[in-house]
Formats: sequence, structure tokens, C-alpha cells
Amino acid sequence: MPLQRMKGQRRQHEVGDVFALQLDDSSYRFGRIVKIGESGPQGRFPGGILAYIYDVSSSAPEPDLTSLMPDRLLLPPFFTMNWVWQKGYFRTVAHEELEASHLLKQHCFYDASTEGYVDENDNIIPERVEPCGWFALTNFEHFQHELDEALAGRPVHGAYARNSSEPPGAS
Repeated sequence: MPLQRMKGQRRQHEVGDVFALQLDDSSYRFGRIVKIGESGPQGRFPGGILAYIYDVSSSAPEPDLTSLMPDRLLLPPFFTMNWVWQKGYFRTVAHEELEASHLLKQHCFYDASTEGYVDENDNIIPERVEPCGWFALTNFEHFQHELDEALAGRPVHGAYARNSSEPPGAS
């Protein structure tokens, strides 16, 4: 389901910003910025934005902030850049200071360079923790594909490490 473009925004993003994305059926989904800046000692994502997208639908672009919790994620956490706001695919609609209850207890990303799992700071974690995404900047086509898959009820996740006991697609 393609995203509709809204009015673009050029603004300084903040951790805790809540944004809307509008689907082609005119409904809205919501996301939250949970981290901004470099990730890890290698600084692989300077200016990168770690965000969540929630499985919370609305006919209006104003979210019920109490419903934006980690147990309502539509997709695994992902890294993006400012251009999705500039082009109007995401639009900041609210701000709420982050609390521990707004965050997953452990972020997990599959890192293709090590064929293992890392957290949002590029620290190796010993095993996969769900939801597990990709340790990479998400391009728009990949994001759109994952959003379409999730909205269709198909699981979306990062790859499994070679030494994993679970094959891709197992849950």
C-alpha cells in the first residue's frame, strides 16, 4: 500500500518526536524517533534516526500517544534519514519525552558485516531478540516493501545469523 506524500518538513528532529505516515487509503499510521546521531564507535550512521512504526491506525493525523507502546510495533525498529520528512512521507505531529516504557528492553539488528546481532549502538549481543531489524540505513523502497508486508499480515524481520537455530521465517 503506497504512502501518500504530505507537505514536506525541514526541521531539527528530536528524540521523542512522533510522526504520521499516510497510506493510500487515507488512513494514518504513527512512528516515534527513539535515537538520533551516530551509532557506535564506527559511526556507521552519522545523522541516522532510529525509529519505531506502530500498528495504530487512525483516520486523523493526531495520534493517541498512550497507544504508542513497544508491544504495538508494526515493524522492527529501523534506521532512516531526514529526507523522508523533507519529501513528505513522514510528518512530525507531536512530541512526547521518552520514558523507559516507550522503549524496547533490548534493540536487536542483524548485522550483515558480522553475520550476527548488534544493538542500536553497534554492540554485539549474544542472541537474537525479537523484534529484530536490519543494522543498515533503510532506503525508501525497502521501507515501503516492509510496510506493505507488515500491513498484509506477513512477518517482517532482519535476517538470521548463520549460527542461528531458527531458519528465516520461523517464529
